[in-house]
Amino acid sequence: MQITDNIQRLEDILEDAVNLAKLNISGRIADYIPQLLNVNKELTSACIQLVDGPAILKGDINAVFSLQSVSKLVLLIGMLEEYGFEKVFSWINAEPSGQSFAAIGHLDRYGPVPSNPLINAGAIALSSRIPGSVVRQLEWVDNWTTRLFGKKLRFCEDIYTSELASADRNRSLAYLMRSTGVMHGEVEEVLKPYFALCSYECDIKTAAYLPELLANGGKNPQGQQIISQDTANQVVSIMGTCGLYNESGMHLVRTGLPAKSGVSGLVIAVAPGRAGIAVYSPKLNNKGTSFRGAIILNEISSQLNWHFAAPRDK
Repeated sequence: MQITDNIQRLEDILEDAVNLAKLNISGRIADYIPQLLNVNKELTSACIQLVDGPAILKGDINAVFSLQSVSKLVLLIGMLEEYGFEKVFSWINAEPSGQSFAAIGHLDRYGPVPSNPLINAGAIALSSRIPGSVVRQLEWVDNWTTRLFGKKLRFCEDIYTSELASADRNRSLAYLMRSTGVMHGEVEEVLKPYFALCSYECDIKTAAYLPELLANGGKNPQGQQIISQDTANQVVSIMGTCGLYNESGMHLVRTGLPAKSGVSGLVIAVAPGRAGIAVYSPKLNNKGTSFRGAIILNEISSQLNWHFAAPRDK
């Protein structure tokens, strides 16, 4: 089959997947972050960025959205690159929690160290390890966000303010960890870089840059080594077991695509050696994952046979 034929097949499959997803009317927007209520709840977009080819885009491709918890990957990757595996995982565990992303009781009962870096407690704990003053920490966040999405992203002050104003549960997690010595520093200061990460915005093509790096052993579409192969391997593994919180297992069984969700409705997923995938639609299920995004990922995996455990065509 010619390359152009392959691309056309991907175009057709992705368009069909987006159209199928748009038929679903389930879910609700994350109303506990007031600024997210301002989005058009019917927006739906998807991008497949091939590791050895172009980006394929369908749906409302000009829609802009915040990273939210997808940005936890920025924090994890930056820490792994700067401090290494042994140091980072002396601060945090790498086990599925089986709980929601902001569960407090689980941390109190099974802690004091959070289960993994992709739940809120884990990301807050890592945020407390960003070196320097708050100004330096915010610069660190901005630099790593730019590096991992291939361009400087817009920082949305309105979302940042909205996050800070609705953060009581995250403050509770931070105070609990400070009381057990897992987290150091003032709670309000630690939360600033954490919420700053959540408040960056991008479009669907830009969102697919990060999972493409992870799918391609840390290399961008131009073949430049942006992060190490080891970091990419470690992060994809944690995405597979922990990226969708207490539905990570079922998602991985169904799709074989390690993924990370955010309550803006963005989900990024990795087809190792093949592509980075980004899907967006703001209505969520009760686990915090985009309903339509999940449908698109299911269709991509099924139609293209991209489950990581499936034998590859020779």
